[in-house]
Amino acid sequence: MSTPATRADEEEAGDRSALIRKKLVCSGAVQGVGFRPSVYRLARQIGVAGSVRNDEEGATIEIEGTADQVSSFLEQLPEALGPLARLEDVRESSLPLMGSRGFHVDLSHLAKRHTALVPADARICEYCEGEMHDPTDRRYRYPFTSCTDCGPRFTIVESLPFDRERTSMRDFPLCPDCIQEYENPSSRRFRAEALCCPDCGPVLELLSPTGTPLVDRKEVLTRSRQILRQGGILAIKGLGGYQVACRADRISSIRRLRKRKARTSKPFAVMVRDLVAARSFVDLGIGDEQLLLSAAAPILLAPQRSGTQMASAVNPGLSDLGIMLPTTPLHLELFSEDRLDGEGDAEEAFQALVMTSGNLSEEPICREEEEALDRLVAISDALLVHDRRVVRRCDDSVTRTMPAGHMVIRRSRGFVPDPLPLAVRTPEPVLALGAHLQTTACLAVEDKAIASQHVGDLDSLAARSFLLEVAKGLEDFLQCEAKVLAVDLHPDYPSTWEGQRLARERDGKVLRLQHHLAHAAAVLGEHQAFPDPGRTVAALILDGTGYGLDNTAWGSELLVLNGDLEWSRRGHGVPLALMGGERAVRDPWRVLCAAYARSGKEGMLASLPMAAGVDPIQLQQVTLLSKRPGWPTSSGAGRIFEAAGALMGLAVRNAYEGEAAARFEALAATARDPIPAWEGLEDLLTGDEVRTDLLLIMAGERLLGGELAREVAAGFHTSFCRLFALLARRQLPKRIESMVLGGGCFVNRLLVQGFMDEFQDMGLKVLLPRIVPPGDGGLSYGQCTLAAVTLSRGVDPRLKGG
Repeated sequence: MSTPATRADEEEAGDRSALIRKKLVCSGAVQGVGFRPSVYRLARQIGVAGSVRNDEEGATIEIEGTADQVSSFLEQLPEALGPLARLEDVRESSLPLMGSRGFHVDLSHLAKRHTALVPADARICEYCEGEMHDPTDRRYRYPFTSCTDCGPRFTIVESLPFDRERTSMRDFPLCPDCIQEYENPSSRRFRAEALCCPDCGPVLELLSPTGTPLVDRKEVLTRSRQILRQGGILAIKGLGGYQVACRADRISSIRRLRKRKARTSKPFAVMVRDLVAARSFVDLGIGDEQLLLSAAAPILLAPQRSGTQMASAVNPGLSDLGIMLPTTPLHLELFSEDRLDGEGDAEEAFQALVMTSGNLSEEPICREEEEALDRLVAISDALLVHDRRVVRRCDDSVTRTMPAGHMVIRRSRGFVPDPLPLAVRTPEPVLALGAHLQTTACLAVEDKAIASQHVGDLDSLAARSFLLEVAKGLEDFLQCEAKVLAVDLHPDYPSTWEGQRLARERDGKVLRLQHHLAHAAAVLGEHQAFPDPGRTVAALILDGTGYGLDNTAWGSELLVLNGDLEWSRRGHGVPLALMGGERAVRDPWRVLCAAYARSGKEGMLASLPMAAGVDPIQLQQVTLLSKRPGWPTSSGAGRIFEAAGALMGLAVRNAYEGEAAARFEALAATARDPIPAWEGLEDLLTGDEVRTDLLLIMAGERLLGGELAREVAAGFHTSFCRLFALLARRQLPKRIESMVLGGGCFVNRLLVQGFMDEFQDMGLKVLLPRIVPPGDGGLSYGQCTLAAVTLSRGVDPRLKGG
């Protein structure tokens, strides 16, 4: 039935009786992605009148035209949007006719936000790159070129809606030429909020470690390239903070960088000139190349090709190389051919640069010049800076090639703050603060969860402050203050303390959630597969450590969870003594000693490759002490694979988290043929316990018996997968249809493939983490998922049996 206003319009218009007016409330990635310009052009093309504006919901369109025109507009809208836009929902309602003429872009509407978010930063698009290479274009070689399809978003926005005056680009008033582009509906830069050019935009400067300019601004890029080409180390202000770069083919430069950064062996990522160079360094499939060229443009861990010009010091002991393409115009300019500047022989041009975070080890990346001059001067020979403020720190994202697709290992630039789905709608906002390592924060509101950028390990006060900074940023975006704080069960994690403190200050409540249950919830949430009441799923969670309900460290958990939040621990690895507590995490040979001593096989230790890297007296002392009671224990699968790496002599001490395990996987990947599971594995199952200590002894016996190290490593992986599959066959209820795989050990490509094969052979549907990190970087999202289910269903997770 029409409203009085509608009848009046119809009577007055007469021949306009066929016209209708609609209101379309659009949600998704619709701000800062060229949505309004796309809507404007489509409306003009079809001939409808009305307006579009940014607002608290996302964007609102009002259109007036014939029923056919409006229908055509709705049908064509999704395909008319730019590459960064993502239309998730359109709520349609009828309005009275207003007799509108023409279509226009309205000013943004400021109100309390519900779902509107800014998109992630995007890699430079092909059109902007083409302009930079065109000598006749006014943005020729300008290192801040962008448009509605690319450039900074998340890292420059101060508040929403996403308009220039609420970003750090407000410091740069537009010149007349840029204003013309900004207001021209046919321009690719129509309403492009990061728009600028050499006449009105940011400028570069090259500083010495003391902060004094080294060259005239016109010579900044020329001199920067010279520093890199000659083997120097350069700090570079990027999208989300500083990066540190040096040539990837100069081992002397990399060794200096490692020494200055106190990063002895942790692998570096490399940025390569272009896709041709990428193909020469790593094995890439079509999907891999598409990911590198995507707007997110993450670092991709892929198998390294042999015989490349990459220095071995980039990724010592590993078979994968982390590779990325230039993400910004500034990066492109660093790779510009030397001959463009008359700087010497083009043969001296580099194809790849080490590109690592601009920070001291385990600290947040530097954001502005003052921080860089304080913290990076001891690392770099010069600093390439600019005057566009970085509002939000944001490190590079990391992905890895995996069986049947890719896996996000670190979710940050290019992915954040894209929303993640919640398994159920949360009745009230939830703020989750993760655990201790690879930390992120996550905010759940209504049916979405917004995970923060990578924060890192919380060993320093700076890192803990950064966690609070990103948590507040999430709440500011959505203009809410969560009174439900989800934290890890571990009582001594700084994230737990901060969650408890915030709950007290807000008169809220804390949900302390078991670590491995949250890992399972993260995968279930990503796949929208959290069980309904009465339904049950299984999960195998493998990681280094997580606080168990018995106050010990768990980490190889076969769990069963139902939709009523009842869960049980159906099996686990054998707990092994952590000789020296945290020292055993850094020195995995200690765990190996505990495993061998537990079974009376300590006499083998001195014959293993591990013994060459450990003082004999210390080895004997630790072995004897491991037999005494009272040491903390852990059943973590990560500890087992690190011990296996130590057994082989690959890394008796971890210079970074999981080093020995990563080197062990790399060794196993070199086996020429598939290695079957070892015989006698059934004897390694004792009730609900897997004797992973005996698996380590079997590996040592095979190695000492003359089997090739790479075959022992490959067989260990295969046998580990078979062992836990045997456990699942014995312990899981018959009604189980799905198996969740989660936890940090599933960054291991061989484990992913092995468990997929085992559980699919059992007829189970396997759910893997893909867009959410499998390790603790995805834990806060799992905590939000579990909290949302807890609040919506009115029950807390509770252990049954096990």
